[in-house]
Amino acid sequence: MPPRPHDAPPRRPRDIRDMLMYRIVRLAKIGDRTGQLVISRRFGLNVGDWRVLGAIHALAPVTLAGLARELYIDKGQLSRTVSGLIETGLVSHRASTSDRRQNFFGTTARGRKLHGEVLAYITRRNVELLADLDAAEQAEFFRLLDKIGATFARSYDELFGTPARQDEEAGRPTSRSRIARKAGGAPKRAGERRNVGRASAGAAGS
Repeated sequence: MPPRPHDAPPRRPRDIRDMLMYRIVRLAKIGDRTGQLVISRRFGLNVGDWRVLGAIHALAPVTLAGLARELYIDKGQLSRTVSGLIETGLVSHRASTSDRRQNFFGTTARGRKLHGEVLAYITRRNVELLADLDAAEQAEFFRLLDKIGATFARSYDELFGTPARQDEEAGRPTSRSRIARKAGGAPKRAGERRNVGRASAGAAGS
């Protein structure tokens, strides 16, 4: 995106530590590592699972394409995470009435309970992380974050297209048979799964 004529020239960076993405990724890494430690021990989830579970809870009923569009995660990787959440009894799925190859996902009663517990912890964690900002500064911080996020999303879509459009162009509807096959059998406990990071939305503190 070219700079507008009235924009002041950017300050010359001293080194990589002054670059926007370096600082954002650094914050995200710190947040992910601390969040992973607590979430895995206390709730039996990894940070990637939590973010997908949270997005499903927020957007339900939602398709795999809708989740990919929200989280900017590869659909193959996302499908594996969703299948794992189905296996643990946290997520439910049903076939679309208009296209039996497509699934809609939502949280189960167990998933909603766990979601509420993790969200309560994350809320307290966010209060701690933002404690050095007063209310006005917090509001301005999130306003600017939304503004920058919209710019990033436009840049991504210009380069790659939206996840939904990518899926349509590739002719890859959500595979009901693959999801159903992986979801077979009795639900596993969330803590029984390997706590390895699969998906990251890049938000510090999870």
